[in-house]
Amino acid sequence: MGRPIIGITTAIEENNMSLRPHYIEAVTDLGGVPLLLAKNDDEQSIKEQIEVLDGLYLTGGNDINPSTYNEEPHPKLEKVEHGRDEYEIEVIKHAFKRGIPILGICRGSQLLNSLTDGTMYQDLEAQYEGEDLIQHKQKSNRDYLQHSVLIEGSRLHKIVGTDKIRVNSHHHQANKDVDNKDFIVSGRAPDGVIEALEGTGNTFIMGLQFHPEDSYKFDEPSKKILEAFLSEAQQFRAEKR
Repeated sequence: MGRPIIGITTAIEENNMSLRPHYIEAVTDLGGVPLLLAKNDDEQSIKEQIEVLDGLYLTGGNDINPSTYNEEPHPKLEKVEHGRDEYEIEVIKHAFKRGIPILGICRGSQLLNSLTDGTMYQDLEAQYEGEDLIQHKQKSNRDYLQHSVLIEGSRLHKIVGTDKIRVNSHHHQANKDVDNKDFIVSGRAPDGVIEALEGTGNTFIMGLQFHPEDSYKFDEPSKKILEAFLSEAQQFRAEKR
C-alpha cells in the first residue's frame, strides 16, 4: 500500500522557494512521504496536485492578507506573500472536496478559519482586548516550549491525553472568532487566545497556532499530534487507493 503522501505548502517569493526543513523531517521520521507543493494559479494544476495526496500540511509563514477576510491592513500588519493566500485557499477547497486529512500550522490555522468566515487579529498586541496578554511571538529558540495551552474536550484532547500542554509560539496574528458550524476551539492560551481549532465533521481537520514539527523529537504531545495526522492520512490512503 505504501506510506501516505503528505503535501506540504511552501513560500515562494521572487526567485526562491522556501520551507523550514523540520516540516519535511517530521513527516519523513513519522512514516509519511513529503511532497512539496509549489504555488501556481492554474486551477487544473492545483486540483491535480491535491488528487495525488493523502494528507495536506499547511505550513507557517508570512501574515495572511487581510483582504482574505474582508479587512483593510492594520498599521501593525507585517509582510504578506503575493498570491499565497489565493493559492492555498484553492488547495484547501480541493482538499475539503476530496476529504483528505488537513493539519494547519500557524498561518495555516488562520487560513482555515478565514476560509470558513472566521475573523482575525491582525496584531495581537494592538487589537486583543483581553487582560494579561502573554508573549506569543517568543524570542527563545523555536523548539523551546514557552507557554501553556489549555485543551478543551475534543479530538485534540483524545490525542494528547491531557488537559494542559506546553507549546512553542511564534505569531503576532491569531484567530479571533470561529464559525461554530465548521470549527470548534479545542485549545487556548492562559490569556484566552485561540491556540487550536478543529473541524466539526468526521474528517481530521486541525489548526494549531504552535509548531509541533520543531518539538516532536523530545515532546510527547507534539509527537502524538503529528502521528495522529499521519495515521489519518494512512487510513485515507488505505480506503481510497
